[in-house]
Amino acid sequence: MSRINWVRLFLGILIAAIICFLTDGMMHEMVLKPDWLAVYAGIEATPPTGHASSMLYFALFEFGRGMIALLVYVLMRPFFSPGPKTALLAAVVAWIAFSITGPAQFIPLGLFSNGLWIKMAAIQLVTTIVATLAGAALYKDPR
Repeated sequence: MSRINWVRLFLGILIAAIICFLTDGMMHEMVLKPDWLAVYAGIEATPPTGHASSMLYFALFEFGRGMIALLVYVLMRPFFSPGPKTALLAAVVAWIAFSITGPAQFIPLGLFSNGLWIKMAAIQLVTTIVATLAGAALYKDPR
């Protein structure tokens, strides 16, 4: 098994995280805003106001999402060979962990609706694949 090129891995993680951060922001603010407002109304909560510090939490989440996707890709390379097919598989693993199973726990608590969960998961499948492919394109094994 080859060693990990940590510098290239970190660069790939950053690229994937930036793509996820930007696309998630647009998704929640532009596409899913009515769904979120319905959730807040359903639990009789006031929608949160944006603060600069909130962005740090979102950035941390997206960094974790990018990290898992790229780390899975790097670890899968010796078994499935480097390339887009392996990056696609790694993206699906990260998508299941972050977009399917994670939010599912909030549905019975009333913090997510089924519709919101499905819409978000569908959009994030595409964005996670794009982000993982972009990050994986930067990764090369150490020489």
